[in-house]
Amino acid sequence: MSIISKQLAEIAGDQVRIRPISVKHLAKETIAEGETVLVPSSFLLPLIRPFLPQGVACIVAKRGLNFVNMRELLASGKGKNILVVNDTKLHTDETVAALREIVFEHNYYAYDPGSPIPEQIDFVVTPGERQLVPEGPMKVIDIGYRILSFETICEILEALGLGYELFVMVNRYMKSLVALSNESTTFKIDSTFGKRAEHTDGKTAKYYFEDVIAHSQAMKDVLRIAKKLAKTHKPVHIFGETGTGKRMLAQAIHNDSPVKAGPYLNINCAARPVDVLERELFGIEQEGRISPGLFELANGGTLCIEEIDELPVSLQGRLLQALVEGQIIRTGGHTPVPVHVRIITTSNIDLSAQMDESKFRKDLFYYLAALTCEVPSLSKRMEDFEPLINTYLQSSLQRADLVIPSEVIQLLKRYPWPGNVRELFNAVSYMACLEEKVINADFLPFYIKGRLQNTTDLPLQQEMDEHEQNELIKRIEEHGFLEESLAILEVFVQGKKQHESYGRNMVRKLLKEKKVILSEQQLRLRLEVLNELALLNVRQGRSGTTISRKGEVFLQKLQLKNGVH
Repeated sequence: MSIISKQLAEIAGDQVRIRPISVKHLAKETIAEGETVLVPSSFLLPLIRPFLPQGVACIVAKRGLNFVNMRELLASGKGKNILVVNDTKLHTDETVAALREIVFEHNYYAYDPGSPIPEQIDFVVTPGERQLVPEGPMKVIDIGYRILSFETICEILEALGLGYELFVMVNRYMKSLVALSNESTTFKIDSTFGKRAEHTDGKTAKYYFEDVIAHSQAMKDVLRIAKKLAKTHKPVHIFGETGTGKRMLAQAIHNDSPVKAGPYLNINCAARPVDVLERELFGIEQEGRISPGLFELANGGTLCIEEIDELPVSLQGRLLQALVEGQIIRTGGHTPVPVHVRIITTSNIDLSAQMDESKFRKDLFYYLAALTCEVPSLSKRMEDFEPLINTYLQSSLQRADLVIPSEVIQLLKRYPWPGNVRELFNAVSYMACLEEKVINADFLPFYIKGRLQNTTDLPLQQEMDEHEQNELIKRIEEHGFLEESLAILEVFVQGKKQHESYGRNMVRKLLKEKKVILSEQQLRLRLEVLNELALLNVRQGRSGTTISRKGEVFLQKLQLKNGVH
Protein backbone atom coordinates (compact mmCIF):
# COMPACT_ATOMS: atom_id res chain seq x y z
CA MET A 1 0.00 0.00 0.00
CA SER A 2 1.33 3.45 -0.87
CA ILE A 3 2.07 6.32 1.47
CA ILE A 4 -0.89 8.17 -0.07
CA SER A 5 -3.41 5.43 0.69
CA LYS A 6 -1.97 4.96 4.18
CA GLN A 7 -2.37 8.66 4.87
CA LEU A 8 -5.96 8.67 3.59
CA ALA A 9 -6.73 5.64 5.75
CA GLU A 10 -5.44 7.48 8.82
CA ILE A 11 -7.57 10.54 8.02
CA ALA A 12 -10.83 9.05 6.76
CA GLY A 13 -10.51 5.26 6.97
CA ASP A 14 -13.56 5.08 9.21
CA GLN A 15 -15.74 6.83 6.62
CA VAL A 16 -14.66 5.61 3.18
CA ARG A 17 -13.12 2.63 1.47
CA ILE A 18 -9.86 3.40 -0.30
CA ARG A 19 -9.14 1.37 -3.41
CA PRO A 20 -5.58 1.57 -4.78
CA ILE A 21 -5.38 0.82 -8.50
CA SER A 22 -2.22 0.87 -10.59
CA VAL A 23 -2.31 2.06 -14.20
CA LYS A 24 -1.66 -1.54 -15.22
CA HIS A 25 -4.92 -2.67 -13.66
CA LEU A 26 -7.10 0.16 -15.02
CA ALA A 27 -7.95 -1.81 -18.17
CA LYS A 28 -9.43 -4.61 -16.04
CA GLU A 29 -10.82 -2.58 -13.13
CA THR A 30 -14.07 -0.63 -13.29
CA ILE A 31 -14.21 2.98 -12.18
CA ALA A 32 -17.82 3.78 -11.28
CA GLU A 33 -19.42 7.15 -11.88
CA GLY A 34 -19.90 7.69 -8.15
CA GLU A 35 -16.23 7.25 -7.29
CA THR A 36 -13.71 9.97 -6.63
CA VAL A 37 -10.32 9.36 -8.26
CA LEU A 38 -7.09 10.75 -6.86
CA VAL A 39 -4.17 10.94 -9.30
CA PRO A 40 -0.71 11.28 -7.73
CA SER A 41 0.64 13.45 -10.57
CA SER A 42 -0.67 15.44 -13.52
CA PHE A 43 2.01 13.61 -15.51
CA LEU A 44 -0.16 10.44 -15.35
CA LEU A 45 -3.37 12.09 -16.53
CA PRO A 46 -2.86 11.27 -20.26
CA LEU A 47 -2.66 7.56 -19.38
CA ILE A 48 -5.55 7.59 -16.92
CA ARG A 49 -8.19 9.74 -18.65
CA PRO A 50 -9.26 7.12 -21.26
CA PHE A 51 -10.30 4.78 -18.42
CA LEU A 52 -12.40 7.31 -16.47
CA PRO A 53 -16.17 7.55 -16.97
CA GLN A 54 -17.41 10.91 -18.19
CA GLY A 55 -18.03 13.29 -15.31
CA VAL A 56 -16.16 11.27 -12.68
CA ALA A 57 -14.56 13.46 -9.99
CA CYS A 58 -10.78 13.52 -10.53
CA ILE A 59 -8.32 15.23 -8.16
CA VAL A 60 -4.62 15.73 -8.88
CA ALA A 61 -2.66 15.40 -5.65
CA LYS A 62 -0.40 18.13 -4.37
CA ARG A 63 2.44 16.95 -2.14
CA GLY A 64 3.83 18.32 1.09
CA LEU A 65 6.60 17.43 3.52
CA ASN A 66 6.10 15.51 6.75
CA PHE A 67 7.49 17.96 9.28
CA VAL A 68 7.29 15.37 12.05
CA ASN A 69 10.41 13.85 10.43
CA MET A 70 12.40 17.10 10.41
CA ARG A 71 13.77 17.23 13.94
CA GLU A 72 17.34 16.57 12.84
CA LEU A 73 17.14 19.15 10.05
CA LEU A 74 15.67 21.81 12.34
CA ALA A 75 18.37 21.12 14.94
CA SER A 76 21.27 21.46 12.48
CA GLY A 77 21.88 25.17 12.95
CA LYS A 78 21.49 27.80 10.26
CA GLY A 79 23.09 28.59 6.92
CA LYS A 80 23.94 25.01 5.91
CA ASN A 81 24.52 24.04 2.27
CA ILE A 82 22.13 21.17 1.60
CA LEU A 83 21.92 18.86 -1.42
CA VAL A 84 18.34 17.68 -2.04
CA VAL A 85 17.86 14.27 -3.68
CA ASN A 86 14.55 12.93 -4.99
CA ASP A 87 13.40 10.47 -7.68
CA THR A 88 12.62 12.88 -10.54
CA LYS A 89 13.77 16.37 -11.48
CA LEU A 90 10.23 17.70 -10.99
CA HIS A 91 9.93 16.12 -7.53
CA THR A 92 13.40 17.35 -6.57
CA ASP A 93 12.54 20.91 -7.59
CA GLU A 94 9.23 20.69 -5.68
CA THR A 95 11.02 19.44 -2.56
CA VAL A 96 13.58 22.25 -2.80
CA ALA A 97 10.79 24.81 -3.17
CA ALA A 98 8.93 23.40 -0.14
CA LEU A 99 12.07 23.40 2.01
CA ARG A 100 12.96 26.97 1.00
CA GLU A 101 9.43 28.07 1.84
CA ILE A 102 9.23 26.49 5.30
CA VAL A 103 12.78 25.74 6.55
CA PHE A 104 14.23 28.91 5.07
CA GLU A 105 17.38 29.06 7.24
CA HIS A 106 19.50 26.98 4.79
CA ASN A 107 20.79 27.00 1.21
CA TYR A 108 19.31 24.22 -0.93
CA TYR A 109 20.67 22.69 -4.13
CA ALA A 110 18.71 20.28 -6.37
CA TYR A 111 20.68 17.13 -7.19
CA ASP A 112 21.04 16.29 -10.88
CA PRO A 113 22.79 12.94 -11.56
CA GLY A 114 24.31 14.34 -14.76
CA SER A 115 25.83 17.48 -13.24
CA PRO A 116 28.66 18.12 -10.75
CA ILE A 117 27.65 18.39 -7.10
CA PRO A 118 28.09 21.96 -5.78
CA GLU A 119 31.12 22.60 -3.59
CA GLN A 120 31.08 22.59 0.21
CA ILE A 121 27.87 20.61 0.73
CA ASP A 122 27.27 20.09 4.47
CA PHE A 123 24.78 17.24 4.16
CA VAL A 124 22.11 15.66 1.98
CA VAL A 125 18.35 15.77 2.56
CA THR A 126 16.11 13.22 0.83
CA PRO A 127 12.39 12.42 1.18
CA GLY A 128 12.72 8.64 1.41
CA GLU A 129 15.13 8.14 -1.51
CA ARG A 130 18.34 7.08 0.25
CA GLN A 131 19.20 4.64 -2.54
CA LEU A 132 19.52 7.58 -4.97
CA VAL A 133 21.97 9.58 -2.84
CA PRO A 134 25.36 9.80 -4.63
CA GLU A 135 28.23 7.84 -3.16
CA GLY A 136 30.48 9.72 -0.76
CA PRO A 137 31.05 10.57 2.89
CA MET A 138 28.27 13.16 3.11
CA LYS A 139 25.80 12.91 5.99
CA VAL A 140 22.24 12.04 4.92
CA ILE A 141 19.04 13.22 6.60
CA ASP A 142 16.00 11.26 5.45
CA ILE A 143 12.84 13.28 6.08
CA GLY A 144 10.52 10.50 4.87
CA TYR A 145 8.36 10.31 1.78
CA ARG A 146 6.30 13.31 0.77
CA ILE A 147 2.67 13.15 1.79
CA LEU A 148 -0.59 14.72 0.61
CA SER A 149 -0.78 18.44 1.31
CA PHE A 150 -3.45 19.75 3.65
CA GLU A 151 -4.94 21.59 0.66
CA THR A 152 -5.43 18.30 -1.21
CA ILE A 153 -6.91 16.59 1.85
CA CYS A 154 -9.48 19.39 2.14
CA GLU A 155 -10.31 19.02 -1.56
CA ILE A 156 -10.77 15.25 -1.20
CA LEU A 157 -12.98 15.46 1.87
CA GLU A 158 -15.13 18.12 0.22
CA ALA A 159 -15.51 15.97 -2.93
CA LEU A 160 -16.56 13.00 -0.78
CA GLY A 161 -19.06 15.09 1.13
CA LEU A 162 -17.38 14.59 4.49
CA GLY A 163 -18.20 17.73 6.40
CA TYR A 164 -15.55 17.66 9.10
CA GLU A 165 -15.11 20.75 11.22
CA LEU A 166 -11.81 22.51 10.50
CA PHE A 167 -10.28 21.59 13.84
CA VAL A 168 -11.18 17.91 13.27
CA MET A 169 -9.57 17.99 9.83
CA VAL A 170 -6.41 19.57 11.24
CA ASN A 171 -6.25 17.04 14.08
CA ARG A 172 -6.73 14.09 11.73
CA TYR A 173 -4.13 15.48 9.36
CA MET A 174 -1.62 15.86 12.21
CA LYS A 175 -2.45 12.30 13.31
CA SER A 176 -1.56 11.06 9.81
CA LEU A 177 1.81 12.86 9.90
CA VAL A 178 2.69 11.20 13.21
CA ALA A 179 1.50 7.78 12.00
CA LEU A 180 3.57 8.08 8.82
CA SER A 181 6.69 9.52 10.44
CA ASN A 182 9.79 7.82 9.07
CA GLU A 183 7.54 5.56 7.00
CA SER A 184 9.46 3.73 4.30
CA THR A 185 8.33 1.49 1.48
CA THR A 186 10.05 0.16 -1.62
CA PHE A 187 7.30 1.12 -3.94
CA LYS A 188 5.69 4.42 -3.21
CA ILE A 189 3.16 5.61 -5.73
CA ASP A 190 -0.11 3.93 -6.65
CA SER A 191 -1.52 5.27 -9.88
CA THR A 192 -5.12 5.95 -8.89
CA PHE A 193 -7.29 5.72 -5.84
CA GLY A 194 -11.07 5.30 -5.78
CA LYS A 195 -13.70 5.47 -3.04
CA ARG A 196 -16.82 3.36 -2.74
CA ALA A 197 -19.50 3.56 -0.09
CA GLU A 198 -20.11 -0.21 -0.05
CA HIS A 199 -18.09 -3.42 -0.39
CA THR A 200 -18.99 -3.77 -4.05
CA ASP A 201 -15.54 -3.46 -5.61
CA GLY A 202 -13.27 -6.35 -6.48
CA LYS A 203 -15.92 -9.12 -6.47
CA THR A 204 -14.40 -10.57 -9.62
CA ALA A 205 -10.87 -11.88 -10.06
CA LYS A 206 -9.72 -10.46 -13.37
CA TYR A 207 -6.48 -12.39 -13.94
CA TYR A 208 -5.90 -15.94 -15.11
CA PHE A 209 -2.79 -18.12 -15.27
CA GLU A 210 -2.48 -17.36 -18.99
CA ASP A 211 -2.12 -13.66 -18.11
CA VAL A 212 1.07 -14.34 -16.13
CA ILE A 213 4.27 -13.78 -18.16
CA ALA A 214 6.37 -16.89 -17.61
CA HIS A 215 9.22 -17.35 -20.09
CA SER A 216 11.69 -17.92 -17.25
CA GLN A 217 12.06 -21.28 -15.56
CA ALA A 218 11.55 -19.59 -12.19
CA MET A 219 8.06 -18.39 -13.13
CA LYS A 220 7.20 -21.64 -14.91
CA ASP A 221 7.94 -23.43 -11.64
CA VAL A 222 5.73 -20.98 -9.74
CA LEU A 223 2.81 -21.53 -12.11
CA ARG A 224 3.23 -25.30 -11.96
CA ILE A 225 2.97 -25.20 -8.15
CA ALA A 226 0.19 -22.60 -8.11
CA LYS A 227 -1.98 -24.61 -10.49
CA LYS A 228 -1.77 -27.62 -8.18
CA LEU A 229 -2.60 -25.51 -5.12
CA ALA A 230 -5.53 -23.88 -6.92
CA LYS A 231 -7.38 -27.21 -7.20
CA THR A 232 -7.59 -27.62 -3.42
CA HIS A 233 -9.94 -25.96 -0.94
CA LYS A 234 -7.13 -25.32 1.54
CA PRO A 235 -5.60 -21.93 2.40
CA VAL A 236 -2.71 -20.80 0.19
CA HIS A 237 -0.02 -18.38 1.30
CA ILE A 238 1.80 -16.36 -1.37
CA PHE A 239 5.15 -14.95 -0.32
CA GLY A 240 7.42 -12.58 -2.26
CA GLU A 241 9.09 -9.20 -2.31
CA THR A 242 7.10 -6.01 -2.83
CA GLY A 243 5.87 -5.64 -6.40
CA THR A 244 6.44 -9.23 -7.57
CA GLY A 245 2.83 -9.84 -8.63
CA LYS A 246 1.32 -11.64 -5.64
CA ARG A 247 -2.11 -10.07 -6.13
CA MET A 248 -2.23 -11.18 -9.77
CA LEU A 249 -1.25 -14.73 -8.83
CA ALA A 250 -3.91 -14.84 -6.09
CA GLN A 251 -6.61 -13.93 -8.63
CA ALA A 252 -5.31 -16.55 -11.06
CA ILE A 253 -5.48 -19.21 -8.32
CA HIS A 254 -9.10 -18.27 -7.59
CA ASN A 255 -10.03 -18.44 -11.28
CA ASP A 256 -8.65 -21.99 -11.52
CA SER A 257 -10.16 -23.21 -8.23
CA PRO A 258 -13.29 -25.15 -7.28
CA VAL A 259 -14.88 -21.87 -6.06
CA LYS A 260 -14.15 -19.84 -9.21
CA ALA A 261 -17.87 -19.27 -9.74
CA GLY A 262 -18.07 -17.51 -6.38
CA PRO A 263 -17.01 -13.95 -5.49
CA TYR A 264 -13.39 -12.85 -5.09
CA LEU A 265 -12.72 -10.21 -2.45
CA ASN A 266 -9.47 -8.84 -1.08
CA ILE A 267 -8.40 -6.68 1.83
CA ASN A 268 -5.01 -5.18 2.63
CA CYS A 269 -4.15 -5.26 6.32
CA ALA A 270 -1.54 -2.49 6.12
CA ALA A 271 -2.33 0.95 7.58
CA ARG A 272 -5.80 0.02 8.79
CA PRO A 273 -6.70 0.63 12.44
CA VAL A 274 -7.58 -2.56 14.29
CA ASP A 275 -11.23 -1.57 14.77
CA VAL A 276 -11.63 -0.82 11.05
CA LEU A 277 -10.05 -4.16 10.11
CA GLU A 278 -12.32 -5.98 12.53
CA ARG A 279 -15.47 -4.37 11.11
CA GLU A 280 -14.41 -4.98 7.50
CA LEU A 281 -13.55 -8.65 8.06
CA PHE A 282 -16.35 -9.72 10.38
CA GLY A 283 -19.09 -7.13 9.87
CA ILE A 284 -21.17 -5.23 12.42
CA GLU A 285 -24.38 -6.02 14.28
CA GLN A 286 -25.72 -3.07 16.23
CA GLU A 287 -29.21 -2.13 17.43
CA GLY A 288 -30.85 -4.50 15.00
CA ARG A 289 -28.85 -3.23 12.03
CA ILE A 290 -26.53 -5.66 10.26
CA SER A 291 -23.61 -4.72 8.04
CA PRO A 292 -21.94 -7.86 6.62
CA GLY A 293 -18.17 -8.14 6.55
CA LEU A 294 -15.89 -9.58 3.90
CA PHE A 295 -16.18 -13.13 5.20
CA GLU A 296 -19.92 -13.05 4.53
CA LEU A 297 -19.61 -11.18 1.24
CA ALA A 298 -17.03 -13.70 0.01
CA ASN A 299 -19.17 -16.69 1.01
CA GLY A 300 -18.84 -19.43 -1.58
CA GLY A 301 -15.76 -17.83 -3.06
CA THR A 302 -12.30 -16.55 -2.13
CA LEU A 303 -11.13 -13.96 0.38
CA CYS A 304 -7.56 -12.74 -0.20
CA ILE A 305 -5.99 -11.16 2.89
CA GLU A 306 -3.01 -9.15 1.69
CA GLU A 307 -0.06 -8.27 3.94
CA ILE A 308 -1.30 -10.72 6.55
CA ASP A 309 1.84 -9.95 8.57
CA GLU A 310 0.27 -6.54 9.34
CA LEU A 311 -2.80 -8.11 10.93
CA PRO A 312 -2.75 -7.11 14.62
CA VAL A 313 -2.12 -9.98 17.02
CA SER A 314 -5.40 -9.13 18.74
CA LEU A 315 -7.28 -10.15 15.56
CA GLN A 316 -5.16 -13.16 14.64
CA GLY A 317 -6.91 -15.43 17.14
CA ARG A 318 -10.32 -14.37 15.91
CA LEU A 319 -9.27 -15.02 12.30
CA LEU A 320 -7.97 -18.49 13.18
CA GLN A 321 -11.22 -19.31 14.97
CA ALA A 322 -13.24 -18.29 11.93
CA LEU A 323 -11.09 -20.42 9.63
CA VAL A 324 -11.14 -23.52 11.83
CA GLU A 325 -14.83 -23.37 12.79
CA GLY A 326 -16.16 -22.11 9.46
CA GLN A 327 -18.23 -19.42 11.16
CA ILE A 328 -17.89 -15.84 12.37
CA ILE A 329 -19.59 -13.64 14.94
CA ARG A 330 -20.15 -10.07 13.81
CA THR A 331 -18.72 -7.25 15.89
CA GLY A 332 -21.37 -6.39 18.45
CA GLY A 333 -23.32 -9.57 17.71
CA HIS A 334 -23.74 -12.91 19.50
CA THR A 335 -25.07 -15.36 16.91
CA PRO A 336 -22.56 -17.44 14.90
CA VAL A 337 -22.86 -17.00 11.12
CA PRO A 338 -21.67 -19.94 8.97
CA VAL A 339 -19.24 -19.03 6.17
CA HIS A 340 -17.63 -21.15 3.47
CA VAL A 341 -14.67 -19.19 2.16
CA ARG A 342 -11.41 -20.21 0.50
CA ILE A 343 -8.57 -18.13 2.02
CA ILE A 344 -5.50 -16.82 0.19
CA THR A 345 -2.98 -14.75 2.14
CA THR A 346 0.05 -12.77 0.99
CA SER A 347 3.08 -11.20 2.64
CA ASN A 348 6.35 -9.66 1.53
CA ILE A 349 8.22 -10.76 4.63
CA ASP A 350 8.89 -14.18 6.09
CA LEU A 351 6.02 -15.13 8.42
CA SER A 352 8.21 -17.64 10.24
CA ALA A 353 10.50 -14.80 11.31
CA GLN A 354 7.46 -12.88 12.55
CA MET A 355 6.39 -15.98 14.46
CA ASP A 356 9.82 -16.34 16.07
CA GLU A 357 9.56 -12.72 17.27
CA SER A 358 6.06 -13.37 18.72
CA LYS A 359 4.51 -10.98 16.19
CA PHE A 360 2.54 -13.76 14.51
CA ARG A 361 0.66 -16.58 16.22
CA LYS A 362 2.22 -20.02 15.76
CA ASP A 363 -1.12 -21.78 15.38
CA LEU A 364 -2.25 -19.33 12.68
CA PHE A 365 1.13 -19.60 10.92
CA TYR A 366 0.91 -23.40 10.72
CA TYR A 367 -2.69 -23.19 9.50
CA LEU A 368 -1.94 -20.68 6.72
CA ALA A 369 1.57 -21.63 5.63
CA ALA A 370 1.08 -25.33 4.94
CA LEU A 371 0.66 -24.55 1.23
CA THR A 372 3.09 -21.78 0.30
CA CYS A 373 3.94 -20.37 -3.11
CA GLU A 374 6.95 -18.03 -3.39
CA VAL A 375 7.00 -15.49 -6.23
CA PRO A 376 10.56 -14.71 -7.41
CA SER A 377 11.97 -11.20 -7.66
CA LEU A 378 12.45 -9.70 -11.12
CA SER A 379 16.21 -10.24 -10.82
CA LYS A 380 15.58 -14.01 -10.69
CA ARG A 381 13.40 -14.06 -13.81
CA MET A 382 15.22 -11.83 -16.28
CA GLU A 383 14.07 -13.97 -19.21
CA ASP A 384 10.69 -12.33 -18.60
CA PHE A 385 12.10 -8.80 -18.71
CA GLU A 386 11.48 -7.95 -22.38
CA PRO A 387 8.20 -9.89 -22.65
CA LEU A 388 6.91 -7.92 -19.65
CA ILE A 389 7.84 -4.61 -21.29
CA ASN A 390 6.20 -5.64 -24.57
CA THR A 391 3.03 -6.72 -22.79
CA TYR A 392 2.82 -3.44 -20.87
CA LEU A 393 3.26 -1.37 -24.03
CA GLN A 394 0.85 -3.34 -26.18
CA SER A 395 -1.92 -4.20 -23.71
CA SER A 396 -1.93 -1.99 -20.62
CA LEU A 397 -0.53 1.27 -22.00
CA GLN A 398 -1.70 1.08 -25.62
CA ARG A 399 1.72 2.22 -26.85
CA ALA A 400 2.67 -0.56 -29.26
CA ASP A 401 4.25 2.16 -31.42
CA LEU A 402 6.89 2.96 -28.77
CA VAL A 403 10.36 1.60 -29.59
CA ILE A 404 12.83 0.79 -26.81
CA PRO A 405 16.09 -0.18 -28.56
CA SER A 406 18.05 -3.24 -27.45
CA GLU A 407 20.89 -1.13 -26.02
CA VAL A 408 18.40 0.66 -23.74
CA ILE A 409 16.88 -2.70 -22.73
CA GLN A 410 20.37 -3.91 -21.77
CA LEU A 411 20.89 -0.70 -19.82
CA LEU A 412 17.62 -1.23 -17.94
CA LYS A 413 18.57 -4.79 -17.10
CA ARG A 414 21.52 -3.50 -15.08
CA TYR A 415 19.23 -1.57 -12.76
CA PRO A 416 18.43 -3.70 -9.64
CA TRP A 417 14.61 -3.16 -9.72
CA PRO A 418 13.92 -3.25 -5.96
CA GLY A 419 10.22 -2.69 -6.71
CA ASN A 420 10.22 -5.66 -9.11
CA VAL A 421 7.62 -5.97 -11.89
CA ARG A 422 5.47 -3.21 -10.40
CA GLU A 423 8.39 -0.78 -10.54
CA LEU A 424 9.19 -1.91 -14.08
CA PHE A 425 5.63 -1.15 -15.11
CA ASN A 426 5.84 2.32 -13.58
CA ALA A 427 9.11 3.00 -15.40
CA VAL A 428 7.58 1.89 -18.72
CA SER A 429 4.49 4.00 -17.95
CA TYR A 430 6.75 7.01 -17.45
CA MET A 431 8.37 6.45 -20.83
CA ALA A 432 4.96 5.95 -22.46
CA CYS A 433 3.80 9.32 -21.09
CA LEU A 434 6.65 11.15 -22.85
CA GLU A 435 4.92 10.76 -26.24
CA GLU A 436 8.24 9.90 -27.89
CA LYS A 437 8.52 7.33 -30.68
CA VAL A 438 11.96 6.00 -29.73
CA ILE A 439 13.35 5.86 -26.19
CA ASN A 440 17.05 6.49 -25.58
CA ALA A 441 18.99 6.66 -22.32
CA ASP A 442 18.08 10.34 -21.86
CA PHE A 443 14.40 9.44 -21.54
CA LEU A 444 14.81 6.96 -18.69
CA PRO A 445 13.29 7.93 -15.33
CA PHE A 446 15.50 10.38 -13.44
CA TYR A 447 16.18 8.10 -10.47
CA ILE A 448 17.06 5.12 -12.68
CA LYS A 449 19.60 7.20 -14.60
CA GLY A 450 21.13 8.33 -11.31
CA ARG A 451 21.41 4.78 -10.01
CA LEU A 452 22.89 3.49 -13.27
CA GLN A 453 25.51 6.22 -13.28
CA ASN A 454 26.69 4.93 -9.91
CA THR A 455 26.85 1.30 -11.10
CA THR A 456 30.51 0.33 -11.32
CA ASP A 457 30.22 -2.40 -13.95
CA LEU A 458 27.90 -0.47 -16.26
CA PRO A 459 29.10 -0.38 -19.89
CA LEU A 460 29.57 3.22 -20.94
CA GLN A 461 26.72 4.38 -23.12
CA GLN A 462 27.78 7.95 -23.81
CA GLU A 463 29.27 8.47 -27.28
CA MET A 464 32.44 10.43 -27.92
CA ASP A 465 33.58 10.88 -31.51
CA GLU A 466 37.22 11.04 -32.53
CA HIS A 467 37.13 14.80 -33.05
CA GLU A 468 35.97 15.45 -29.47
CA GLN A 469 38.53 12.97 -28.15
CA ASN A 470 41.36 14.69 -30.05
CA GLU A 471 40.21 18.11 -28.83
CA LEU A 472 40.40 16.92 -25.23
CA ILE A 473 43.88 15.48 -25.79
CA LYS A 474 44.98 18.76 -27.38
CA ARG A 475 43.63 20.79 -24.44
CA ILE A 476 45.37 18.55 -21.91
CA GLU A 477 48.68 18.52 -23.83
CA GLU A 478 48.68 22.31 -23.89
CA HIS A 479 49.63 21.92 -20.23
CA GLY A 480 52.11 19.13 -21.06
CA PHE A 481 50.87 16.26 -18.86
CA LEU A 482 48.65 13.80 -20.80
CA GLU A 483 50.12 10.67 -19.14
CA GLU A 484 49.79 12.19 -15.68
CA SER A 485 46.18 13.16 -16.41
CA LEU A 486 45.37 9.63 -17.52
CA ALA A 487 46.91 8.31 -14.31
CA ILE A 488 44.72 10.71 -12.31
CA LEU A 489 41.60 9.53 -14.14
CA GLU A 490 42.58 5.89 -13.47
CA VAL A 491 42.84 6.67 -9.75
CA PHE A 492 39.30 8.07 -9.75
CA VAL A 493 37.92 5.13 -11.74
CA GLN A 494 39.32 2.84 -9.06
CA GLY A 495 37.76 5.08 -6.41
CA LYS A 496 34.36 4.81 -8.07
CA LYS A 497 34.58 1.02 -8.06
CA GLN A 498 35.25 1.21 -4.32
CA HIS A 499 32.48 3.82 -3.83
CA GLU A 500 35.05 6.38 -2.67
CA SER A 501 35.60 10.05 -3.45
CA TYR A 502 39.09 11.45 -2.93
CA GLY A 503 40.72 14.63 -1.69
CA ARG A 504 44.09 15.80 -3.08
CA ASN A 505 46.19 14.15 -0.37
CA MET A 506 44.74 10.74 -1.08
CA VAL A 507 45.15 11.24 -4.85
CA ARG A 508 48.83 12.14 -4.40
CA LYS A 509 49.35 9.01 -2.30
CA LEU A 510 47.66 6.75 -4.87
CA LEU A 511 49.58 8.39 -7.74
CA LYS A 512 52.82 7.78 -5.88
CA GLU A 513 51.98 4.07 -5.85
CA LYS A 514 51.76 4.34 -9.64
CA LYS A 515 55.21 6.04 -9.58
CA VAL A 516 53.69 9.37 -10.60
CA ILE A 517 55.15 12.04 -8.31
CA LEU A 518 53.38 15.41 -8.21
CA SER A 519 53.62 18.33 -5.84
CA GLU A 520 50.43 19.65 -4.31
CA GLN A 521 50.52 22.67 -6.64
CA GLN A 522 51.06 20.47 -9.72
CA LEU A 523 48.18 18.19 -8.77
CA ARG A 524 45.89 21.13 -8.09
CA LEU A 525 46.63 22.56 -11.57
CA ARG A 526 45.93 19.23 -13.27
CA LEU A 527 42.70 18.72 -11.36
CA GLU A 528 41.55 22.20 -12.33
CA VAL A 529 42.11 21.49 -16.01
CA LEU A 530 40.33 18.11 -15.84
CA ASN A 531 37.46 19.79 -14.02
CA GLU A 532 37.24 22.54 -16.66
CA LEU A 533 37.04 19.85 -19.33
CA ALA A 534 34.24 18.12 -17.33
CA LEU A 535 36.32 14.95 -17.00
CA LEU A 536 36.25 15.22 -13.20
CA ASN A 537 33.72 16.50 -10.69
CA VAL A 538 35.97 18.46 -8.33
CA ARG A 539 34.36 19.26 -4.97
CA GLN A 540 35.84 20.90 -1.95
CA GLY A 541 35.82 19.68 1.65
CA ARG A 542 34.41 16.34 2.75
CA SER A 543 32.60 15.67 -0.51
CA GLY A 544 35.86 14.90 -2.32
CA THR A 545 36.30 14.51 -6.09
CA THR A 546 34.92 11.85 -8.45
CA ILE A 547 35.31 11.01 -12.12
CA SER A 548 32.51 12.13 -14.43
CA ARG A 549 30.80 9.96 -17.02
CA LYS A 550 32.59 11.97 -19.70
CA GLY A 551 35.88 11.24 -17.96
CA GLU A 552 35.16 7.50 -17.91
CA VAL A 553 34.32 7.53 -21.63
CA PHE A 554 37.46 9.49 -22.49
CA LEU A 555 39.70 7.19 -20.46
CA GLN A 556 38.11 4.07 -21.89
CA LYS A 557 38.51 5.38 -25.47
CA LEU A 558 42.22 6.02 -24.94
CA GLN A 559 42.75 2.67 -23.24
CA LEU A 560 41.10 0.84 -26.12
CA LYS A 561 43.11 2.88 -28.62
CA ASN A 562 46.34 1.96 -26.82
CA GLY A 563 45.34 -1.69 -26.36
CA VAL A 564 44.85 -1.38 -22.57
CA HIS A 565 41.86 -3.26 -21.06
